[in-house]
Amino acid sequence: MDVFWYGGPVPAGVAGVRQTETLDGVPEKSLLFLDDRGRVQWDAIRGQRAYLVSDLPISTPLPEQVVGVIPRDAMVIQAIVTLYTEMRESYDIGDKLIRSLNEKELAIQEKQKTMLRDSKRYKAIIRNATDLIFALGPTGKIMFCNETVQNYLAHGHKPVTGRALVDYVVDDDKDPVRDMVLSGFRKGVPSKIEARFRLAGGKTGIFSCLSTPLAEDGHIYALSIIGRDITDIRAMQHRLSLQAKDLTLMINGLSHELRNPLTVIGAYTKRIEKNDNGLNTDLMGTALSGIHSSIRRIEEMIVRIEQYETMVNRRLAYARTNLCLLISEVISRHPAAPEVVIEGEEEIMAYTDACHVQAAFSRILDNAVETGSERLLVTLSGHDGYASISLRDYGPGVHEDIETIFAPFTSSDPMKIGLGLTEARIAMAKIGSHIEVVPQAYPGAVFTLKILMDRRNTIRDEAV
Repeated sequence: MDVFWYGGPVPAGVAGVRQTETLDGVPEKSLLFLDDRGRVQWDAIRGQRAYLVSDLPISTPLPEQVVGVIPRDAMVIQAIVTLYTEMRESYDIGDKLIRSLNEKELAIQEKQKTMLRDSKRYKAIIRNATDLIFALGPTGKIMFCNETVQNYLAHGHKPVTGRALVDYVVDDDKDPVRDMVLSGFRKGVPSKIEARFRLAGGKTGIFSCLSTPLAEDGHIYALSIIGRDITDIRAMQHRLSLQAKDLTLMINGLSHELRNPLTVIGAYTKRIEKNDNGLNTDLMGTALSGIHSSIRRIEEMIVRIEQYETMVNRRLAYARTNLCLLISEVISRHPAAPEVVIEGEEEIMAYTDACHVQAAFSRILDNAVETGSERLLVTLSGHDGYASISLRDYGPGVHEDIETIFAPFTSSDPMKIGLGLTEARIAMAKIGSHIEVVPQAYPGAVFTLKILMDRRNTIRDEAV
């Protein structure tokens, strides 16, 4: 049986599929994959079994010519090609046997064996898939799931079937999941969302969920959902976005930051040249001091940029870390830290990179000390798979835009380089975490490190 791909290039790893630029030559009863990057007239599909291949949200109803929507995944596509090819071959064999009256009974038996074989293979693919595969009923409860769902969400403990899907979703993402279920049953259209799930062991993961309604006799009886773990992908995208933005701002800011010290050096140099013989000792000392001061600022700027680059390129080393002990060590080593009170969960643990957390906390501690606050408050807590380290000062608060204070070369002190918070943010992004800011806490400001307590999932744990 012919299998055709219409649209963009065939994904790597998919065999037995022919690329086509037009649907005119595609025979009926062929298997047809429609790449969402190609344009097609729906009425050009005549009898082919067509699947739309897309990783994008689908918000409009699809025509009846399209069987369903599948993700752009080589394993899923290859599985459909294999199953459909074998089923078509089986049906062709059955048709030939049925034509012979003398072999009619044999044809029926052969067809039953083939269907049983295909059913077993299909179940094996579903059971061993690395994606979450499950079906939801009209109330949003899980009717069926593969073993991956059980491992991710319950890790072999209580069965997930019969429970509502939103029970495993982080509070802030429950509404999009409910909307996906309502849309699927009321409108009968596929949809795609991203949601954070509470995984086994208190972990959190980001999943891209593709929902397809299942209908029979015009009635939608369930939603088929495929969920893909994109936690690391989203973390990497966020990190690369921040790095690109920081690099752009550094390039734009360097010309401004270097202009002032270079202007000072130039001015003093000219004064020395003009007064080579008549410049007295005091004026000569002032000129040389200004030149040395400007050179030191340039050197300090280079050192801080190198520190940022070192943080970006530092390899990650994950281990169980007591966050309370870690920040206590940072505070004890700070030369100018005022009185610091630590509250909350003293034994809170996270499977993370201690060096990156330490660097980020050290930078926000520097920022808090610079406010002149006579005391600081650190609060430790954990919720929805994140450990929170909040540092509150009692200074004047933050009056700039939140995004501005993280930009390179931004500092309220003209003598500072202004890369501390930039370095803290990239350190957090590298470990899948982030920084939240309450600019006016009346008084002072609150900087919170939101640290992902464990980026691992149960599937990775078992592979280690």
